[in-house]
Amino acid sequence: MIRSQSGCYSALAGLLACLMAPGVGAAGAGRNASATGLPDKPPLKVIGPLGPQVMPMPEGKVAATAHLVTSIPSTFAGPSVATLLGADAFYDRGVTGAGARLANVEGGHVWSGHESLGHVGPFVHDAAAWDDPGTRGDQQSDLFDRHATWVGAIAAGRLGGAVPGEHQRGIAHGAALQSGAIATDWTGPAYSAAFDISADTYFTAYEHSFNTADIINSSWGFTDPTGADSGLTVLGDALASQNPGVTWVVSAGNTGPAGGTVGSPASGFNAISVGALQNDGSNRYDAVAAFSSRGPQDWAGGGFFCAECRAAVDLVAPGTDLTAAFHGLDTGGNNPTLVGAVDNVADNLYAAGLAGTSFSAPIVAGAATLLVAGSYADPSLATNPAARDALVVKAVLLNSADKPDGWNNGQESVAGVIETSQSLDYASGAGALSIGGAYHQYLQAGTQDVPGTPIGVQGAIDAVGWDFGSVAHGVDNVYVLEETVQADTPVTITLAWRRERSETFLINGLVQDDAQADLDLIVRDRESGQVVARSISGVNVVEHLSFRAPATSRYQFEVNYFGDIFGSQASEEYGLAWSVAVVPEPTTALLVGGAAALLAAVRPRREC
Repeated sequence: MIRSQSGCYSALAGLLACLMAPGVGAAGAGRNASATGLPDKPPLKVIGPLGPQVMPMPEGKVAATAHLVTSIPSTFAGPSVATLLGADAFYDRGVTGAGARLANVEGGHVWSGHESLGHVGPFVHDAAAWDDPGTRGDQQSDLFDRHATWVGAIAAGRLGGAVPGEHQRGIAHGAALQSGAIATDWTGPAYSAAFDISADTYFTAYEHSFNTADIINSSWGFTDPTGADSGLTVLGDALASQNPGVTWVVSAGNTGPAGGTVGSPASGFNAISVGALQNDGSNRYDAVAAFSSRGPQDWAGGGFFCAECRAAVDLVAPGTDLTAAFHGLDTGGNNPTLVGAVDNVADNLYAAGLAGTSFSAPIVAGAATLLVAGSYADPSLATNPAARDALVVKAVLLNSADKPDGWNNGQESVAGVIETSQSLDYASGAGALSIGGAYHQYLQAGTQDVPGTPIGVQGAIDAVGWDFGSVAHGVDNVYVLEETVQADTPVTITLAWRRERSETFLINGLVQDDAQADLDLIVRDRESGQVVARSISGVNVVEHLSFRAPATSRYQFEVNYFGDIFGSQASEEYGLAWSVAVVPEPTTALLVGGAAALLAAVRPRREC
């Protein structure tokens, strides 16, 4: 369909300028909202706050985001990726993912016949999913797939077989692992990684996963640059919005280094979008891989459009030179209908040199699973559903990320205020996944969720913490740091919320793009009353600040409901995470070698 994308959104015109794509006329020149390169299925009506809109539900080719490079130094000799990322902080506490459930949803199923994946199940797929037209007669087995097996092993593979080793263990190797398949067919030659999908196969696998899992990983994609052009993108975001206790992790895609290349579902709004880091040849993952998709991304919603105005990557993780379990049977993307399909009947093989954002995403999904499992194992968090809200998990993972060389979220000094209207780096988001950092940010935080979701003043907080909150129009939520912050101290804060989308797919086949709030993140000097830093991006659903305190003082954080980009809401839920090194009170200063060592103490969880 053709939808007018001309004009400006008056309420935010000063911030967003004109929401008009280059070349789109001011008088209804229009823009094709179909997912590029995908044939349209009969359109699915989307009822939005500005009236009915028609959005296509693609039933076409999508690609699993992966390709191969060489391994370093050999298939099994490389270091543990989990150890490189600091996951031993969880393992040393006995947290391996046990108690949490992780689902992998993509074209095919994770193969449970591999020695490291015998624990996989259940397997969920629609009756319309791929079924070999030959004589095999077992739809589940027909859907076992090489790519899904790689991904599942990286997320949650386990020790097994005659020669167990670290190459078998995924990031969350103690977690339950289930599989959902959405392909109706594979196309091209064997292992081309292209497959067809339908709205029914998509909904069946994802609806089940959102109702049974704690974490969902999806390493596949199709073209939807705005995250609003395809009904499937809206449907996925709607399921995520309606199931806030489930964290959805998705691969950004492999079509970099150009901007505007992030595909759906990562171009949506309610998942964690993951790019890839490149191995430098000595097992250091310190730069974004050239192939990793990135922003700036176009944005659309409520009848409005802006070009190259959104940061669509949230996080990056290792995405080259990886080893994982191999599936070589003639099923899934290697089925007998494809040219070049070869049945490799050998069991318990492994593939080296794997590369792609397909493999970065399950690493992040594994990290999210460790957080959730850690909350279940912590008596003070186990009974608090807010501790496992996807917004909290997202804020924690982003806030604890390391900043790679060249990281730039557009922060600059504006009239003496550190300010960004970009929020995240276009290629690396908040930075490189640090599982060890997430452990300290989450399980060792001094403030672990301000009780309830009060509006207004949230009370005193410790130097490291997180909160699940709700902010209303006209009343800022204020978090007051208890301790003095020394000049030049690193301060990192992340705010995450959702684009409100809903679905009634089983009833009438409808999805709805309801609203998108514009929240801002502000840091204020309590002694002078002056704003010192703020993240004020216009169309993102993340605000992020990483700066050094300009003066020794006492500070507060403020969550501000600036307005609604489209739609109308009374309040908006969010996840907030922060990390600050503070100056202790004089009575707690520790003298070392005659000099005062200024330490940031981690306190027990605050109950009030």
